Amino acid sequence: MSNKDKMISALKKIVVPELKRRGFKGSFPHFRKQGGQLGYLLSFQFDKWGGGFLIEIGVAKVNEEGTVKIDNLSRPFQKLNAFHLNNRFRILEHKNGNKDWFRFDNETQNLEEAEFIEIAKNVLPYLDVADDWFEKVKQKQTVR
Repeated sequence: MSNKDKMISALKKIVVPELKRRGFKGSFPHFRKQGGQLGYLLSFQFDKWGGGFLIEIGVAKVNEEGTVKIDNLSRPFQKLNAFHLNNRFRILEHKNGNKDWFRFDNETQNLEEAEFIEIAKNVLPYLDVADDWFEKVKQKQTVR
């Protein structure tokens, strides 16, 4: 199993259950939940060069038909991910260099499962960062 696969497995074991507990639906790597007219999205993206991933979150206004207007196109909310939205936030944004990525190796190391579990556990506090951002957007009602 590749290190990326091990990382995905650890995220599914540690982070995904917490996302579900917080009301998110979906499957790895894209999750969504709806609260009234707002839809909340959270997506994982892996570094194409290996050894890291990032998390982007977004908020969209969902109309009565369950669709979101993006660039004058109506799209079903249940088919969206955070990367579709203009109003999104990268967790760990505004750090220097690759610090906005959760790093797990350089693909030349063969890490043990326990190390991936620890990295996944380190993601959990950032779900609170996501919740805080969602709440700020909700308060401002400045979504597209």
